[in-house]
Amino acid sequence: MRLLHTDKLPAGHQLIAKLDYLLFKDETLYIVASASDFYFILKSPAMFPEDADEPGFDVFQTGFPRAAAAWMVNNIENKLWKSAAEGGLPSGTYFIDEDVGSENLKIRRTMHVGADQDKGFVLINFSRPDLQFELQNFQEIDISDRLLLEGGLLDVLKWL
Repeated sequence: MRLLHTDKLPAGHQLIAKLDYLLFKDETLYIVASASDFYFILKSPAMFPEDADEPGFDVFQTGFPRAAAAWMVNNIENKLWKSAAEGGLPSGTYFIDEDVGSENLKIRRTMHVGADQDKGFVLINFSRPDLQFELQNFQEIDISDRLLLEGGLLDVLKWL
């Protein structure tokens, strides 16, 4: 797999949403889906324009099997956002690691994502190597509670 260009998507891929990433200024999150997968594509102003992934932008992509969207929503809403008394995970448990769609996925709760150090999650796919950093054998993206709720990402994931 290679980086997807949101203006020139391959056949069978569709841009589902374009959201303000809310974690850092001037960053945009695109959600692209195919019949079997979906991708978070994060674009930020290029740090070194001569080495940009797209003209003017650094691009980071994290892919998941399409079935992972419902898995993420269920685990965030019903296990990680709730206390043990409310039916969530046991006290002291801050992550879920499971195989979904034959891929090893993890959701980790964190109290500090983005510039404002918001509460949120790290979504990790251990079955797909990072597309930019050869030494990193997994893909990940940070997602804040604010992005999920105010930014509309939770609704997008529910739609997928």
